[in-house]
Amino acid sequence: MRFYKQFILTLILLVSCLATTAKTGSIPAKVYMFGFAASFNDSTVYFTEIQEIDVFLVNNRTRFLVNRDDYSYQFRDFLQQTGIEAYPTCVTFYSQNKNSLMRKFQKMQNRYVVKPKRKFKVRNIPENAFLFKTVAPD
Repeated sequence: MRFYKQFILTLILLVSCLATTAKTGSIPAKVYMFGFAASFNDSTVYFTEIQEIDVFLVNNRTRFLVNRDDYSYQFRDFLQQTGIEAYPTCVTFYSQNKNSLMRKFQKMQNRYVVKPKRKFKVRNIPENAFLFKTVAPD
């Protein structure tokens, strides 16, 4: 009887471990995203428009963007290849809620356009010039 209880307990533990690892991975989702770039060499900052894009999110409680650094690299590569900026520092903001992302966008705009602490040259990158592309999970 004791062996039977240990076997059942081990089996339950094994199944629960497999169930939690099976949940991880990535799930397709639709998010809203915009990019921001700045250069430490001058006072120019760049904003992309807010774009709706199909992406993959990590399937756990964090809902992080899979390969989120690749989206910033896309924006950086665009700025470098078009000759707009040689060494930009790029950040990508995203959210599944458009209103939440609009608040982040407005906050960034206020920081660099409306009430800047110093003078910045703000350049907007139109959507027809740059679009984020979906990055597949590894």
